[in-house]
Amino acid sequence: MPSVFISRELQPSSPFHELGTGWHLIAASLLEFTPVSFPELPPADWYFFYSGKGAQFFLEQSSPPSPARLACLGNGAARVLTKHGYAPDFVGDGNPANTAMQWLGLAQGCRVVFVQARRSRASVQQLLKNQIHAHSLVVYDNQIRTDINPPAADYLLFTSPLNFAAYQQQKAISEQQRVIGIGSTTAVTFSDASVKEYRIADTPSEAGLVQCLLDWEKEQPIEAV
Repeated sequence: MPSVFISRELQPSSPFHELGTGWHLIAASLLEFTPVSFPELPPADWYFFYSGKGAQFFLEQSSPPSPARLACLGNGAARVLTKHGYAPDFVGDGNPANTAMQWLGLAQGCRVVFVQARRSRASVQQLLKNQIHAHSLVVYDNQIRTDINPPAADYLLFTSPLNFAAYQQQKAISEQQRVIGIGSTTAVTFSDASVKEYRIADTPSEAGLVQCLLDWEKEQPIEAV
């Protein structure tokens, strides 16, 4: 029975629960999140949300000021905003490079507040730094947890570069293990760490991770570690 570790707590609706009894699933975030207080909101034409957590921590302290428009890197942030009654004006596909290119036509030359974590890579902001007027707004901190002993599973699925770094701090990744990630920034992290066997999901979502996992196992069934 292949074992799978994903660096995220899963909701009951997660597609990972549909894997069935032929898989051993372990789900746990390797990070802890705490809110960061922020001062009065700066004036802006756009508020850009990198993640659902960023949107949630922002909304716990404030509301998007009118008439600023709202943009999201992907569906995670969009779902949180919509749940609280805010309709995003732009939602990217979760890929920073694609999102930056698609959004630039709307945001070029604008004042943009990027709502983010303290250790954010600020990917979209960096890609557009010469074409917008950017302001970083840190709304939460993301620290590596030390109270979790991550498992040595056959498949290791990482939902962010920092989760991958957290795993590496506690365990070495063997050549037999298969590593899967979300997004181009996570791919760069894998490459920099000289991970030999890794793939990046076609779409930055749990459904994309599941499909990548199933495709890899179908192509080459793994021997349990």
